[in-house]
Amino acid sequence: MNTIIYTIGSLNPIKSKDIESVEKLSPVILPDDYVDFLTEYGFGNINELLMIQNPDPEYVKSNFEDYMDFWELKEDEITSALNSLTIATTIDGDIVLVIDNKETPILILPRHSEEPIRFANFEKVIEYYKDTYHLNNDLYFDPIYDFGNEYISFVKDGQLDKKSFDHVYQMFLNQITFDKLYNEESQPKYIIQKIGGWVYFDTIGKSAIRIKYQKQFKEEADKILDFINDQINKSRKD
Repeated sequence: MNTIIYTIGSLNPIKSKDIESVEKLSPVILPDDYVDFLTEYGFGNINELLMIQNPDPEYVKSNFEDYMDFWELKEDEITSALNSLTIATTIDGDIVLVIDNKETPILILPRHSEEPIRFANFEKVIEYYKDTYHLNNDLYFDPIYDFGNEYISFVKDGQLDKKSFDHVYQMFLNQITFDKLYNEESQPKYIIQKIGGWVYFDTIGKSAIRIKYQKQFKEEADKILDFINDQINKSRKD
């Protein structure tokens, strides 16, 4: 795969024996570059937009068997979709399938369109969503391996505590070291490799902070969490 993807934390690549187990779930043949992706990165998400999950042979059949007319599919494609492996979904509800088709083995069933999208390989899928979400070349992969998360709300007594949010955000910028920043102009996400995750600030609504970490780095994550809570308490006492 030629696409450059920044990685967060520790990866958990899928072993060859587990790929073989996946291949036994369905008669479809997995695209080579999709297999390469799993053996390099494992399961997780790209920019919290494309969720690459454990392949599911029942997803389409269980959820859409009676609703395949949502999409303009050929008769043979309906059969293929119902016997597919769902390998990914998107934040907007698209479904990414591997079907029994040598030329275009990947089929996307869009949430907001009747027209299905067909691709010859998995890298084309990543490129498509990179363009769709205007990500340029700034892609990151966030593994689901060993993850934990915390959610800090700034809603107090039914009201937004914007003063505390602003204080915490400024103190975070002043005192916490981060490795990379995404979405600087909207909803900033600060990547911190020593926690295997990130800290996200809802700077638009000023309603919450999200922290994602890997449990093996929980001690470091707790330091950041304690810092944030201490700053909240300090702000509310002032």
